[in-house]
Amino acid sequence: MSKSAGSAARSTRRGIRVQDHSHVYPWPVALADDVDRIALAAAKHSVPGERVAAVLATEPVSGHRVYLAAFEAEDDTQTWLALDDDGAPVTDRKVVRDAAAIAALCEIAEESHDLAAAEEPRVASPSYLDGLSAKNQNGDVVGALQGALPAVEELTRDVEGNYKLELT
Repeated sequence: MSKSAGSAARSTRRGIRVQDHSHVYPWPVALADDVDRIALAAAKHSVPGERVAAVLATEPVSGHRVYLAAFEAEDDTQTWLALDDDGAPVTDRKVVRDAAAIAALCEIAEESHDLAAAEEPRVASPSYLDGLSAKNQNGDVVGALQGALPAVEELTRDVEGNYKLELT
């Protein structure tokens, strides 16, 4: 796995703290709470000797949250599972690919922007990516994204090839 694809799997707790109002809760829920909730739901799909190593919050389409959970086994093999906002596994190949792609693109944009890892998670989304591009006036983000296709494809292939369930 490339540096970018690998670092995407390690970026569970990156980003800014946001208040998420898309739930049916009567109070705002922080993204960190959602990530923790999804990590618990994902853990139910682990096999003996395997742990949830990362949860990446993505929103490939506005208003449609998908969480990519990376599982790591004792022998360092990695498997993946996407979960929806209710914690249910996702088996739609396009949805899983789109979530992996936006996660990889945001990670590459952050690396090109030299963003230090934050303690709170962030949502990898087209609007987050646009914000990174707008902040960077020297074109580094655009250049990095233009050359990102191999890393994006590598991560999506890794997710699909090591997915815990059959994709439809």
